[in-house]
Amino acid sequence: MHTKNLKTIFVIGIIAAIAFILIQPLFGMLTLTSRHAFAYVNIGNYSETAALILSWFVHISVSVFYAFISSVIFSFNSSSTVNTGQVVILGWLTTLTATPANEWVVKFVTKGQWAELSSLSALNTQIGPKLWLHILFFALVVGLLMTAKRFNRVRL
Repeated sequence: MHTKNLKTIFVIGIIAAIAFILIQPLFGMLTLTSRHAFAYVNIGNYSETAALILSWFVHISVSVFYAFISSVIFSFNSSSTVNTGQVVILGWLTTLTATPANEWVVKFVTKGQWAELSSLSALNTQIGPKLWLHILFFALVVGLLMTAKRFNRVRL
């Protein structure tokens, strides 16, 4: 993968991360970054500034990772069928794992220990706002990948 591609994926991840947080309240949820920051302050005794910076760092890192995964799929096959499939499948997988994954991160950041899987919440199998939000996230990522490929001639 070329450096230009990695920069593009990084930017797409950041844009999608910010969009996720801006759109999240429209789904009736507190933002992920505010919930993490609150936990870092109250459980980990972080300062409010450090907690907010850390929560955004974690959120952006995950979003960039998700953008990278999407770009790998997109680079192999960017057909409408595969794009739609990856949006739905990745949206569903991330919805399933979001709650326990977020709990794991909060426990790791605040206590500095690996949380046991048995101590985490069950997978989220509900079809609702979290699923639609994750689907929108991946739709935005794929849309931005398509735009990058079309206008910047980035070979993903």
